[in-house]
Formats: sequence, C-alpha cells, structure tokens
Amino acid sequence: MRACLEKRNCLRLPIDCSSSCTSFDDHREHSGTVINLSSRGVLYTSRQRVEAGIPLDIVPAAANPKTPPTPARAEVVRVTCHLQLYEIACRFGESRR
Repeated sequence: MRACLEKRNCLRLPIDCSSSCTSFDDHREHSGTVINLSSRGVLYTSRQRVEAGIPLDIVPAAANPKTPPTPARAEVVRVTCHLQLYEIACRFGESRR
C-alpha cells in the first residue's frame, strides 16, 4: 500500500502548461499557467487578477498540436498573490451565478 500525504478527497496531478481563460461576466481574456489539476478543480497562475466567485472558461494548451482544445467551466474560489503573480484556485462545474 502506498503512503499518501494528500489530505484531499481528490488527488492533484502536477502539470505545467499554458492556458487561456475567459471570464463569463465581462468576456475578458487572459493567459496563465496550469500548476495542478484534480477531478474537482484546477490551480493556475496569472499576472492578471481575477476575483473570487467569477465563473471562467479555462482552456489548457495541449502538448500535441493535433489535440483539440478541452475547455472546462470553473468558478474561482480563491486568489492569492505571490511576487506579482496570482495563484487562482478554481472549482469545476456549474457556477452559482
């Protein structure tokens, strides 16, 4: 049996890929980098701030250019700033808005 230090219900998979995001509210687009991914959400970084509670379409860039984009609908649940780079935690699924 493998020991697991993860205290969450869903394990996070470390990823390092660029992504684009579009806000549902004002249709503003910005870019970022996906840091990790789970079955319930995604953590990404961006130089542009996004407010908690905002619904987004997130499209991670595929490593293979022949792979079609796979957008995901998510809601921002937490935003923290580290050295002018925002860490944006999002939960997958329908927005509460």
